[in-house]
Amino acid sequence: MKKIKIIYSTLGTLFIALAVTAFRLASLGTDPYSTFNLGFSMLLNMEFGVFLTISSLLMLIYIFFANRALIGIGTIINIFLVGNLSDVFVNFIKDGFGTFEGLAFRLILSALGVVSMSMGAALYIEAKEGVAPYDAMPIILSDKAGISYRLSRVIVDVSLVIIGFSLGAGLGINTVITAFFLGPFIQFFRNIFEKDLNTKALRYATKK
Repeated sequence: MKKIKIIYSTLGTLFIALAVTAFRLASLGTDPYSTFNLGFSMLLNMEFGVFLTISSLLMLIYIFFANRALIGIGTIINIFLVGNLSDVFVNFIKDGFGTFEGLAFRLILSALGVVSMSMGAALYIEAKEGVAPYDAMPIILSDKAGISYRLSRVIVDVSLVIIGFSLGAGLGINTVITAFFLGPFIQFFRNIFEKDLNTKALRYATKK
C-alpha cells in the first residue's frame, strides 16, 4: 500500500506540472500559485521553476513548525519537480510547435489544466505521503481557523493572485476559475481518491 500511495503522490505531482504547463501555453492566466511565482520571477529576472523551488522551500520552513505531519516524500518530489518539469515541457512544446493562437484550442488547454490540477492536488493530498508546500497552506489555515477546506483554499488562492498581479503577472479566465473554484474541484476529487486509497482514517493532524 505504501508503494501505491507514493505512486499516487508522484502522479499527482506530474498532473500538477502538466496543468501549469497547459495554463502557461494557453496564455489565459495561470493558477494562483503560478501567478504568484511568475510575478516574483519576472521581478527578480529568474526562471519560473527556480523561483517556485525557492518559494516552496521558504513555505516548507513555516510548515515544519506549523504542521510537520504535512511533510513527506511527496512534498520533496513536488518542490523539485513541478516548476522545473513545467519549464522543460513549455520550452519543448514551444520549440516544436510555437505558440498557440487559436482561442478554441487555448480554452481546451485551460479546461484540461483545471481538471489536471484538481486531480493532481487531490491525488497527493489523499495519498497522505506529504503535500506540496502551497497546498499545505489552506490545510493549515482550515485547521487553525476552524473553517472548511474549500473556503480556506479560496482565501489563500485569492491572496496570492493579488500579490502576483501587483508584481506584474497577467490575469485571465484561468486565474479567476482556479482562484475561486479550485478548492471545490479539489475537494470533489479528494472524496473520490479517499475511497480509492482507503485513507479516510488518516489525517494530517497538527503535531504539537
